[in-house]
Amino acid sequence: MYKEVINELERKMSKSIEAYETELTTVRAGRANPAILDQFTVDYYGTETP
Repeated sequence: MYKEVINELERKMSKSIEAYETELTTVRAGRANPAILDQFTVDYYGTETP
């Protein structure tokens, strides 16, 4: 039973870490970073383009 709980916690923690890493890419560090534009898409000839 405790292994199921540990597995569930590990899964949730890894999701939290991934979300945190994604948020960190939007932090400004005093220089330009092209990754900040990854979250935006543009309609280009009828196709959503990153």
